Amino acid sequence: MFVAIPWHIPWFNTVQQSTLWFTVAIVVSCILFVALMAVLHRLPPQGKKWLMIVSTFLAGLYFLFDFFIPPPAGQSQNFIDKTVPDTSSFVNYIWMWAVLIGMISLVMVHGRKIVKREAGWHHSIAFFLSMIAIIVFGFWSRLGDWTQAPFIITRTYNSLFAGLLINLDAAMFSLLAFYIASAAYRAFRVRTVEAALLMVSALIVMLGFINFGVMLTSWIPIDSWWNGLRFERLATWMLMWVNMPAQRAVGIGVAVGGLAMAMRLWLSLERGSFFSQE
Repeated sequence: MFVAIPWHIPWFNTVQQSTLWFTVAIVVSCILFVALMAVLHRLPPQGKKWLMIVSTFLAGLYFLFDFFIPPPAGQSQNFIDKTVPDTSSFVNYIWMWAVLIGMISLVMVHGRKIVKREAGWHHSIAFFLSMIAIIVFGFWSRLGDWTQAPFIITRTYNSLFAGLLINLDAAMFSLLAFYIASAAYRAFRVRTVEAALLMVSALIVMLGFINFGVMLTSWIPIDSWWNGLRFERLATWMLMWVNMPAQRAVGIGVAVGGLAMAMRLWLSLERGSFFSQE
C-alpha cells in the first residue's frame, strides 16, 4: 500500500500533504492488518495448520522458480526477477511488526514491575522515559523535511541516539569482550599438546594485531628474508593459511545444514511447538 501512493502527482508536492497521506496509509494498513489477523485467529487449529503449510510451500516455490526458470531470449531477467525486490520488501514489514510485538512485550513486563513495585522497578521507569523520549524526538525530527526540523529537536535526537545509545552499546560490548576474555582465561587449561598449540596460536594472533606485539618484533627488517617471523606476518599467515581451510570446512558444513533445515521448513517437516499441540 505504501508504494502505491502516487507521490508524483502535483498535489502531493508539499511536505504537509505528503506527510498526511503517508500517515493515512500507515493507519489504514495497520487497521487492515489487525482485521486480517483477527479473522485468521478465529480459524480452527486444523485450518491454521494448513494455512501455514500452504503459505510456506508457495513462498518457497516462488523463490525456487526464480532460479530455475530461464529468462527469455535477449533478456537477463525472467518474469519473476522483476517482482522479487517488491516481494522481498515484505521481510521489512514482518521485521517492523516483530519490533512492535517486542515493544509491547517490554511494556507489559516493565509495566508489571512498576505496578507491583518489584525489585528494580526504578530501572523500568528509566526504560519508559528513554523509550518515549527516543520515539517522540525521533518521529518529530523526521516528520516532513527533517532538514527543516527545529534545531533543538534535531539536536536532542542526535544526543539521545548518537551521543547516548551508541556509546552505551559500545560500553556494553566492551565489558562483554573483557568478560569473555576473563572467562576463557579461567576455563582454559594447558594439559595436552593440542591445548598448548591452541594457546601459542592464539597468543601469536593476538600479538600480531596489537601495537605491543608489533613492537616486539619491529627490530626484524621488513625487507629481510626472515621477516616472516614478525608477529604481524605470523598472525596473517596463521589466519590465511592455517585457519582459513578449517573455516571453509565449517562454512560448507553449516551451508549443508542450512540447506537441510530450509528443506524441512519449506516442506513443513519441522513441526515446532504449534504442531506439537495437536
